[in-house]
Amino acid sequence: MSELGLRAVYLSGPRVYLRAMVKEDGERGAAWLDDAFPVNAGRAEKVLEEDAGTSWPATRRRMVIVRTDGDEVVGGVIASSHDQYRTGWLHLTMAPWLPDADALRAEALRMLVPFLRDESEMMVVTLALPADQSDTIAAAEASGMVRAARLREWFVRPGGRADCLLFEALNPRWEVRDA
Repeated sequence: MSELGLRAVYLSGPRVYLRAMVKEDGERGAAWLDDAFPVNAGRAEKVLEEDAGTSWPATRRRMVIVRTDGDEVVGGVIASSHDQYRTGWLHLTMAPWLPDADALRAEALRMLVPFLRDESEMMVVTLALPADQSDTIAAAEASGMVRAARLREWFVRPGGRADCLLFEALNPRWEVRDA
């Protein structure tokens, strides 16, 4: 099956789409695997094998972010939960060499939040973002996420540090109005 055969209509945007991982994604691990050291194909393939060996229900689901023009893998997403997907965390990774990484990440987030909150009916979706990713922060707010916390000087940057902003999207179906 080709990668295009895995494209889900509801997780497709004008510039990127999200899809399940395939074995060939190991060759592009540097784009989607967030690791402390440079990632090679062998390390990425090992991660894919470990993910494939998890039991059901999976507590972590990994997807790749793919550019619609040319089907280039440009990033990855991990959606994780430890309570059978009622509350969850999102972790987005983008290829560090892309000049438009923030805009592509923002587009992926605009698809992910409604999918997890509304379609998958998660009670809350939480995301940690560096404060220097302005497009992604705007997309989080436009998706109905609210800032829940700020952790000072959390992310290392060349020549300094960036704050961590925690965002949450609450599912309106689970809100208690009279509490």
